[in-house]
Amino acid sequence: RKLNEPLLGLTTAAQNIVNADQTNYQETLPVPDTPDEVHNLSIEFNRLLQSLNQQVLRNRQFVSDASHELRTPIAGIRGHVALVQRHGRDHPEIIPDSLTAIDGESLKMQHLIESLLQLSRMDQAELQRSNVDLVSVISKGVAQLQPQVSQTIRLQVPAHAEAYVNADSVDQILSALVMNAHKYSAADSVIDVVLLETGPRVTLMVSDNGVGIPDDEKPKVFDRFYRVDSSRSKKVAGTGLGLAIVQKIVELNNGDVTIADNKPRGTRFVVTLPGKNENVI
Repeated sequence: RKLNEPLLGLTTAAQNIVNADQTNYQETLPVPDTPDEVHNLSIEFNRLLQSLNQQVLRNRQFVSDASHELRTPIAGIRGHVALVQRHGRDHPEIIPDSLTAIDGESLKMQHLIESLLQLSRMDQAELQRSNVDLVSVISKGVAQLQPQVSQTIRLQVPAHAEAYVNADSVDQILSALVMNAHKYSAADSVIDVVLLETGPRVTLMVSDNGVGIPDDEKPKVFDRFYRVDSSRSKKVAGTGLGLAIVQKIVELNNGDVTIADNKPRGTRFVVTLPGKNENVI
């Protein structure tokens, strides 16, 4: 009886949650004081329930955010189509401008959808990693990026730095961080790319001299669709998914990425990656 009564209570509570017409995703199961086995089991069930609820809420927020981001270019396209339909015959001079606008809005949608698909694939992705000469990867990446940005990219690398990573994904991380610095920095400023060996790890830092990110915003910059100072960010091209993709790629490489202030001004992204795997020949 001591064992069955609390188990029956757990079963009834679980059934009530399943059969409820509405849920706020905050529900928990009762945690009996005794016996210890049922008490511990209830705690673990609640941890599992909390994790599942958080995932559901994140998915719902993600769908809501994606729908919101797609609504704007769709509205722009439909608006120009309606304009051409109403006035295109009598005022053919408006057609080229409308076609240019439609092309631009459709390109925004394409970039957004491609980024969404990339994030979706990463949820189940596994990268093929090997020992990689990061000095070569970063140096080549900077050489390719320099013609694409107005700022001067200042590179600092050691003579040798090897990491156990996927080389293509590191190049993608570098590109995303440099282009992010480019968008939020003055055209005549400098972007610093620094590679360091830090014990068993390798650290890649990308720093700019832009406006910086407030401390209360820093934990949010890797969230999907999040953009610091949305009124200002509307003037800057982007989907708000670039840093979320960076964080996911870094995690797939068994690394971590953080953000800090660049003294005396600007932002610094710090990517730490696993060093050489001695077991790989």
